[in-house]
Amino acid sequence: MLGWANDFLAQPWPALTFLALALVAAVTHHPLARRLGWARWPTLGAMLGAAAVATLTLLPAPDTSIGGPDLSAIGSCAGALFDPPALWHALTTTADKGERVGNVLMFVPMTFFAVLAARRPGRVAGVAVLVPVAIEFTQAIMSAGRACIANDWVNNAIGAVLGVLLGVLATRTSTRQPAGVGESPPR
Repeated sequence: MLGWANDFLAQPWPALTFLALALVAAVTHHPLARRLGWARWPTLGAMLGAAAVATLTLLPAPDTSIGGPDLSAIGSCAGALFDPPALWHALTTTADKGERVGNVLMFVPMTFFAVLAARRPGRVAGVAVLVPVAIEFTQAIMSAGRACIANDWVNNAIGAVLGVLLGVLATRTSTRQPAGVGESPPR
């Protein structure tokens, strides 16, 4: 994984893609937050997290060009993602711990900030565990040197749920008042 990640990040496209998506986030986060009724700065954090996820998952693998759409890959991808033994294997084992950690951590910032922005952890978690499914199908269809595998979905979903839990914890911690605040003074 680390060799692949180094090769991937050594290309100019990941940095340029993230920069472009970050600029879009910077320009659109405030109007989007206002429209959705979300908090402004956490919306920017969620959008930057989404930009990182898109950059790391949707660009072609190193030294691979995007082929034409391959819709025939949908069936094999669905089989890989919804196969109970493959999902169990993804939960219980991994050949490359660095890959697991990377796939888990990738989703934490996006969902953490989405919970702070929207204050709807259930919805954030529901959407966030489905986003990796869409990513895996997109990778399979793009024919860009990426594989549709259950391990990625499971690890991304674990990271998404972890980010939601951390967001809930941060929300609850920030809304607590210190003892004595808001109480009437003794008489």
